[in-house]
Amino acid sequence: MNFNVYLDAVTVTRLNTLARQRGTTRNALIREAVAQLLDGNGGQAWPETVRTFVGLPDAPRFEASRRKLRAPRKDPLR
Repeated sequence: MNFNVYLDAVTVTRLNTLARQRGTTRNALIREAVAQLLDGNGGQAWPETVRTFVGLPDAPRFEASRRKLRAPRKDPLR
């Protein structure tokens, strides 16, 4: 089915750039975005690569840097 979608100039430029980078068409990108939105993946869930990330073996743990922090002198919420 065909239908018209009106986009502002900035969005069209960004869409053209992304299509060129991916070697695809604007229509293909729009179909992909609509499919993700309808499948419930339109930005509401973390991508698969983030959900399955287990970390880098040589990277320090995030919590390790907290030991270097000093307690605030005064409660910042009061």
